[in-house]
Amino acid sequence: MRLFARAFGFGLLIFATVLPLGAGLLLVASSGPDGIVALGPAGWASLVAGLVLPSCAALLVQAWLTQRAELATLRDALLRQGATADSRHLALQALVAESREHTAILQEQTRLMLGQLSVGKRIADTQQALMTETRLQRLVGEWDMTGRELAAVMAAMWRLVFGWRTAEGPEGQPSVELPLPSGPELGLAILRLLPATAEDMAKFEVDERFVRQAAHYRAVFRTFLDRVPETGPINRGLFLDMVQGRVDARLALLPRPNHALVIPPETLAAE
Repeated sequence: MRLFARAFGFGLLIFATVLPLGAGLLLVASSGPDGIVALGPAGWASLVAGLVLPSCAALLVQAWLTQRAELATLRDALLRQGATADSRHLALQALVAESREHTAILQEQTRLMLGQLSVGKRIADTQQALMTETRLQRLVGEWDMTGRELAAVMAAMWRLVFGWRTAEGPEGQPSVELPLPSGPELGLAILRLLPATAEDMAKFEVDERFVRQAAHYRAVFRTFLDRVPETGPINRGLFLDMVQGRVDARLALLPRPNHALVIPPETLAAE
């Protein structure tokens, strides 16, 4: 389009230049030089205008056509750039929408993962509580069996000190069987029997069978105490504060060198 406008304007410029020249040459050929002189100032002005004005008009037309063509080209370029910008804007909007969808999906996945972690934590806490409860139940069961064995040993020690029957009374009254203290009273009776200090324990007169029973008592209690945790709802301090633990602390004051030996069960049964 631009080349066509330039060719058209160049043709008009040549035509506007050749036409006045042809008219002047025709005037000279017909009237000679005197015809040009006879034109006078007005004729000369008309001749010069005829030579200049068509060229100027052709130049103006060419400039207008060229400007119009350039404006059309510029408009097309602007339209193409606008279309490209619109396409990029639409693509950017699509990317933003896709990014928002991905963000929403990631947020939902994060929420689900947090929910699963919360559920897993609750399950772990429940399992830990069940394990703790099971451990405590097992510990309570072991303490029940250990308490029975310790009660049997304390009964043997009490019998070794006080015997089985009372002495015969005056006037031929027969001896009767000494009642064994029941329940917690047995542990309290052993505590009242044993001295509270090492000096008094050194003066405590008991035979070796009592010492062996004491050794067995301490071995059973310490074996159970080794399975009890240091801290928790049921700990070692709890059992040490019980009557059985205080009896163990009193028996530790016995000055016999073999009071901590574990006595075979058959020996204890024989006694």
